[in-house]
Amino acid sequence: MTDLKILIANNAVALQAAKPDVTVEAEYGDAVVTGTMLTMAHHGPRAGQPAPCSYSNGCAPGVKTIGVSHVDLDTIGGVLAALGRKPMGGSKFWQLAEFVDLNGAHKLGLSGAAPADLRRLRAYWAFSQTVRVYAPRDGSVADVTADVLKHVVAVEKILACDEDMLCAGDEFAKGEAKLNAESFVSFEGGVILRHAARFANHLYTTPSGQIAKGVVTWNNGADLSGGSITMSLADPVPGVSCGEILKDLFGPEAGGHAGIGGAPRGKALPKEEAVRAVEALAKRLA
Repeated sequence: MTDLKILIANNAVALQAAKPDVTVEAEYGDAVVTGTMLTMAHHGPRAGQPAPCSYSNGCAPGVKTIGVSHVDLDTIGGVLAALGRKPMGGSKFWQLAEFVDLNGAHKLGLSGAAPADLRRLRAYWAFSQTVRVYAPRDGSVADVTADVLKHVVAVEKILACDEDMLCAGDEFAKGEAKLNAESFVSFEGGVILRHAARFANHLYTTPSGQIAKGVVTWNNGADLSGGSITMSLADPVPGVSCGEILKDLFGPEAGGHAGIGGAPRGKALPKEEAVRAVEALAKRLA
């Protein structure tokens, strides 16, 4: 489809003005961008609606323009269905994709998915590290057709059991397990403390398989004398904000959102401050 356009924006008004035929998870809190033909949305006030990746193949015949707010596996499943390119026989895989979209990757162990589908999922995660797709920060609309179609082709290959892609997923899983083990320091009060030279706040499961409510990571890079601190929650907790907790601990230059926040940027903190952050989050969670 040479005339196909896939558009992305972090601004609902801007994306709506582009008048997409189909929108896939173009959700911004309570707001949603509607497609002139079809709107795939299932978060917030639309909870309970079908996930995009669960739509039937060819659900939007003649689609020319697709609008999205972000790109993940659920989004790609919706795009595949809209384009009539959704591979046959992958229903269990798409059920797993929906589970992860609704519950988070940290609850993968509760999915009940077959090992073959877990392997396919990790293959997609490995690929997604190589082709990142983000909306422009200024709120404008960007044409991301070429990169999204790379994701489409990747999923088609994965569901066709492309061995190179599946093996890349195996290596990705090994790398994540290694990071989990090497960064893990402690698990107390539902909070994991990690020391890592790269981002590790997505790892809400301990090496032994316990699921945490929160993670605090002391990221020291190559400097053992001090580092940055990131705090995050696995799921929203009413009345608990990582950003507010960090402001209480480190002053107004710290902050972030309810689900994730950081200590003041550019300020190297000793690892003992990360322990203090763990204690503060655990106290709030209790």
